[in-house]
Amino acid sequence: MKVLAYLKTPLYRSRHAKDGGLEGNVISIRGKAEARDGGLDITINELRDERDQKVEAPFKRLFLPLGKIDYYVIEDA
Repeated sequence: MKVLAYLKTPLYRSRHAKDGGLEGNVISIRGKAEARDGGLDITINELRDERDQKVEAPFKRLFLPLGKIDYYVIEDA
């Protein structure tokens, strides 16, 4: 399913962003998700920061524990 997930707390940027870290504090993630035990396995299409600016994704997949997710919108079933 395609989702837009809003996070309770941001994925924080790293001082070493060029070494595989984020270049901004991510508060929303858009992508294709599969439900797994305890969270969502997301293939990332887009990351956004608190100013709604796109953030470059240094990784293609991410496991988000349910405790990290505030809520998510199902965009396509």
